[in-house]
Amino acid sequence: MSTASESTAPTASPEAAAPAESKASRWANKSFVLHALRTTVRAIVLILFTVDCVRLALLYFWVQGAADVNFGRPQLSAGLSPLSGLFDLWTWVKTGQVDPALPASMVIVLMGLIMSVFAKRSFCSWMCPVGTLFDALGVVGRRIFPGVHVSPKVQRVIQAPKFVLGLFVIGFVLFLVPTSTILVAWNAPYWRVSDMAVLKLFIQPGVPIAVVGLVVLGLSLLLGRNYWCHGLCPLGGIYGIASKASPLVVVRDPKACISCKACSRACGAHIAVDESTSPLRTGDCTGCMECVAACPAQGALELRFFKKPVPLWMVPCAVLVIWIVVWVAAVALGVWYGTVTPEQIIMGMRTLG
Repeated sequence: MSTASESTAPTASPEAAAPAESKASRWANKSFVLHALRTTVRAIVLILFTVDCVRLALLYFWVQGAADVNFGRPQLSAGLSPLSGLFDLWTWVKTGQVDPALPASMVIVLMGLIMSVFAKRSFCSWMCPVGTLFDALGVVGRRIFPGVHVSPKVQRVIQAPKFVLGLFVIGFVLFLVPTSTILVAWNAPYWRVSDMAVLKLFIQPGVPIAVVGLVVLGLSLLLGRNYWCHGLCPLGGIYGIASKASPLVVVRDPKACISCKACSRACGAHIAVDESTSPLRTGDCTGCMECVAACPAQGALELRFFKKPVPLWMVPCAVLVIWIVVWVAAVALGVWYGTVTPEQIIMGMRTLG
């Protein structure tokens, strides 16, 4: 005979216990944890960047007389004008002088280059808000057009332009434009509002910009992949070139590999990781580490730094440390906030028309 306490005691059914076990097993999965961490970091950066873009738009409309308030000039939105950041960085290297208008652009480009050297193109896969948006667009595209695939040869053609554009930009910045010209340009009204000049292209795009934008959006949806970052972004091409010097590489052991192709399916850059026979030094690798996290075979994929095995968590740690250190140093040295006055911004905006 059972007692009253026994008869009334609640009994946990397998169905009730399953969700808790499933949730626990998901967090024990390194692939799930890494993806959740990367998504969180990207979401935080995207939110901060969006807030600063809204602030920049308010300042833009305030200058135009279409808004009554503004909250000053933001800094993260300086990433909208990476070309000026490249010019500023090269000028700083040669002369030690810093652009007084928008030094944050130089700092953001420098941050991306440092990350590329030490942790592949991790700026692209862990921080870049544009990359986050286009990756999301690619996910939507795969749901709409799940049957569209491209061959490895077409994939190489798609990814090649960014490196060509990157080399052209490097040559343009380093060799075609004299440093003296940049120093003079720093005092030009247009240069002082380069971020708002780019913003204006989004607010009032001309026909060429609109056509290019629609083509990029359409291809990203149709191909189900981030076409801008993987195929056209010149800054991504520059970071890819710099990443070839990185001591951080993913190495595949063919003997331990079980040919499940989980690594290649997880790769956001669509690299055939499962076919690699030497350390992956391709400039397309963005250091997302999704391939290493997805590999189910012990020792088949390994992350190495100066040829020594390191845990995959080294990459997100390196990204966060470089981000914080570079930003704190820039603020401490006074090269994060610009010194352009509202009157100079108004004068610069008038030159834009």
